[in-house]
Amino acid sequence: MDAENQAVSLVGMDAHSEKIELCVTLWRHGSDPKIVRQITTTLEAMEKTYAKQVPPGSTTVLEASTNSFAIVRRLEAIGQTAVVLPSDVLAGMARKDRINDRIDAANLAAAYARSKPRTVFVPSVEYQHLRDIFFGHRNAKKDSARSGNRLWSFCGNHGLRLPKVSFKRKAETIRANVAEHGWSPQERMHLEIMLKRYAGELETREQYVQLMAQTILRNESMLRLLTIPGIALITAFALAAFVEKIERFESASNLVSYIGLNPNMNRSGTNKGSNKVSRFGRRDLKALLVEGAQSVLRSCKTDTAKWGRRKIAAGKKKNVAICAVARKMTCHAWHALKGHPVPDLEGEKAFRCKLGKIVRAAGKQALADLGYSKPGAYIDAVAARFYTPRTATVAAQTVQPSADTATPPPAAIAVDRPAMTALPATNEPAGTENIGAAPINPRRNRAVKPARPQRPADVLQDSADPASPPALRRTQRGPNKAA
Repeated sequence: MDAENQAVSLVGMDAHSEKIELCVTLWRHGSDPKIVRQITTTLEAMEKTYAKQVPPGSTTVLEASTNSFAIVRRLEAIGQTAVVLPSDVLAGMARKDRINDRIDAANLAAAYARSKPRTVFVPSVEYQHLRDIFFGHRNAKKDSARSGNRLWSFCGNHGLRLPKVSFKRKAETIRANVAEHGWSPQERMHLEIMLKRYAGELETREQYVQLMAQTILRNESMLRLLTIPGIALITAFALAAFVEKIERFESASNLVSYIGLNPNMNRSGTNKGSNKVSRFGRRDLKALLVEGAQSVLRSCKTDTAKWGRRKIAAGKKKNVAICAVARKMTCHAWHALKGHPVPDLEGEKAFRCKLGKIVRAAGKQALADLGYSKPGAYIDAVAARFYTPRTATVAAQTVQPSADTATPPPAAIAVDRPAMTALPATNEPAGTENIGAAPINPRRNRAVKPARPQRPADVLQDSADPASPPALRRTQRGPNKAA
């Protein structure tokens, strides 16, 4: 019997926090699955239920939810195969007056058998932990901003000076202002509670930043992402955490579509529709890349930044140009994660600055665990993997020829044009007839402009004499345009 005509055990699962509904079916290619049995069980007894009532080697289909990734890992641990479908896969498959868990489980199996819709990627345990760190930092950032705004509002309502500094110094400024007003301990109680909460949220935020920095120092993919202009600590960490396996994106356009920076495609007949940026994709990654694109257009001098500024100067709307730059950054990130040379590489000085901030955020102990005692040594070792070492460049420019060869000196071969020869002898004043070849500027790789010859002291003295006629002074100083 052909493999396509063999019956396959397909299990639809409708999972909740405690209750699970299973629909065991037999499915042959080209036909709808036939229901064999329907089982109601709990999440705790899932492994026992599968061992007794579900055939081995079955494919379980479940809808994306809060615990779907954990269920998939538990099923894979007992030798079962599980597939997660998007949460909108059941839209339009059931009547509104006939909805329950059993019907949803059967519809999940039918939806997978009929069309095999797109599936949801299940991250590994390691990268799931990285995603949790990113979400924790995002929540801590929101909480600290909310508490800071509450302190700002409290100061405004009670006639205190609004603090102009942020983070830890904001609490010190507020306490100093309160001390000037002479509040009683009862009046300061509510303010101290708010300040303690704000300080705790700032500490939580710093801990998440330290965790992300320590992870970046050990992750090669995140370090490669730092070579892209506009991508720093948080963006590099988030991109690597959500992508995990770059092999699942066949091209850069697939990664762009995953993030949601692709234009809408909604055309039918003569209606061309709208070309606005898609509303789908990962909004968290999209927001980070758009912020990075704004930074690129504002302060970078790379090819991508110049291209975006030209678009704005040509009349393109600024937000459209920002999204276009963010899309280019995503394409460059795909190449970096693939191990390709980055099309628009960040300058080495800017890369070292990024890496230095990350090293400081990670702490001395994290650097010592990697085998480095000083941050500069680690930065040099990482920069040497992505950039041409400076020592090699300098050595190539200062190679000394051997004594038995008639090779011209380095200053003569460093320029693209022949070196300037000595000027012929003229009737110029003394001290200006022996002007040799101009020296070479090693930075610009071209000849240095020779210094302007000075006139003799007697000529300068005569020309400075106010008693001499104007015509004589012009003749002594040299040819004049008026003459």
